[in-house]
Amino acid sequence: MRLISLTCDRPTFKPVYFNRSGITLIIGDSSHEQEGSSNGVGKTLALGLVHHCLGANADPRLVSAVPDWWFSLLFSFKGKEYRVSRTGDGKKITINDSPIKLRKYREWLDSVGVFKIDGDVPFISFRSLFKRFARYSREDCLDPIKTNRESDFDARLRTFYLLGLDCSLIVNKRKHKLELDDINKAVKSWQQDSVLKDMFRAGAQPKVRSEWLDREIPRLKADLDRFQVAEDYRALELEAGELTKEIRGLGKKIDLFDFQVNNIEKSIAQHPDISKKDLMDLYDGLKEIFKPEALAHFDAVENFHNTLSINRRRRLENDKLKIISQKRELERKREVLSDERDEKLKYLQGKRALDEYAAIAKQVAIYEEERERLHKFLNFTDELQEKAQKIREKRVEEDRLAASYIASDPLHEYDVEFSRLAEKMYPRAPSGIVAEANMGDNQVRYDLAVQIEGDDSDGINAARILCFDWLIYAHGANHAVDMLWHDNRLFADIDPGARASWFKFVNQALRDNGKQYIATLNTENYSSMIPYLDGEGIDGLSNSVVLKLKGDDAESKLLGIQFGKPS
Repeated sequence: MRLISLTCDRPTFKPVYFNRSGITLIIGDSSHEQEGSSNGVGKTLALGLVHHCLGANADPRLVSAVPDWWFSLLFSFKGKEYRVSRTGDGKKITINDSPIKLRKYREWLDSVGVFKIDGDVPFISFRSLFKRFARYSREDCLDPIKTNRESDFDARLRTFYLLGLDCSLIVNKRKHKLELDDINKAVKSWQQDSVLKDMFRAGAQPKVRSEWLDREIPRLKADLDRFQVAEDYRALELEAGELTKEIRGLGKKIDLFDFQVNNIEKSIAQHPDISKKDLMDLYDGLKEIFKPEALAHFDAVENFHNTLSINRRRRLENDKLKIISQKRELERKREVLSDERDEKLKYLQGKRALDEYAAIAKQVAIYEEERERLHKFLNFTDELQEKAQKIREKRVEEDRLAASYIASDPLHEYDVEFSRLAEKMYPRAPSGIVAEANMGDNQVRYDLAVQIEGDDSDGINAARILCFDWLIYAHGANHAVDMLWHDNRLFADIDPGARASWFKFVNQALRDNGKQYIATLNTENYSSMIPYLDGEGIDGLSNSVVLKLKGDDAESKLLGIQFGKPS
């Protein structure tokens, strides 16, 4: 795949005609631009339009500023040319003037053969791989292995794929990790079950609870089998209670009558009659004091006193008899009530209320449901644990395979070539590619390090990206991309001498392989290389320039209009 031209249906647009082979340079006037910004003259925007025409998501800035402009990319592949046109809002696409929907267009890109799309390797597509040949956003230009929004798994998978290395162990480790995560999620989701949640919170063991239910449920069922329901149980129970209460009241009244009778009997015993003899003895004691005439009427007094005593005794005896009669009446009544209550209690003996039966039956149903869920959970967890164990065993086996694969040094040739490339720019800096098997509990099968000593500096970090991209472009596998595009932001921090060495190498390499290398540079980065180039190198770069964009006014920029915020 080579790029031929980038054009537009608007006359203000500055068309880009790429050199069919060798270097193509697009130069921007750095004195009037803000490097790498949408406010610039359009160097990076040209790369963005190539992505736009190759099925990228529509850029909101294009949608807003030039929604109805038609941008066209002409490229060749296997001797055939394809003209892809797309409106600024991204809604309309044509291939060789035939309309096509975006989804179908992306499917066509996957199938046309620019990349060998292996159905056994997931997450591989034209769009996901093409970014490594045309890093567009700032995030694309931070790491040689990753591009913007890629996970570590995706980055390593696609890198290994483009290097023609084994991807099966990479895919399997992610698959195993996701399966183990799903198992853990399934167990945790069970722990949120309404029946099991309180149990887990209390720290109880499901197996212990299940065994207790296995014993408790049969006991309750046996109790239900023995259950005799009295539908009027509650009414009879209340009536028996009322009778007991009435019997107790009668008992208290009977006790009161006994008390009264006892008092009467004591009153009769504590007031004996005064006999004549007692009075005469009293007289003999008093006759020394009183005259005989005063004591002559003692007989009459005795008679009077006897009369009073007899009357009092008669009255007390009558009261006693009356109370005894009332007491016996209450005792008979109490006996009748007791018999009636005993009959009711005898009827209720061995029987229970219907609501009590229903309550026990409901409890049995709740326990049975809980036991069923516990059995499912225990069976489920047993199955999951067995499945998880098999997965872990597979992973251990594949860890050994991965370690053995890395020990075979599959990256040796790439490592040597990368070091050779890095030495072009930094001859005295150690460099290389190191891969190690990752045995951790994660989705990453291999750790891959692409290093040039000192790559914590922006310039050397950019250099290792240039070298690694070239490695995939010139020596990689599973692709037929004959173009590589590096934007100005990747050259900005590289020393001019190292940058000049890079272009000198690229120029020479492309003479041998006939491929295409596209770069955008601002004039400062371009001019600063000149002192480090010989006449042939200077002429080579000068002849590679196909477009110069200036920031002096909007008409000199790529779109010919002000795009984005003014610089």
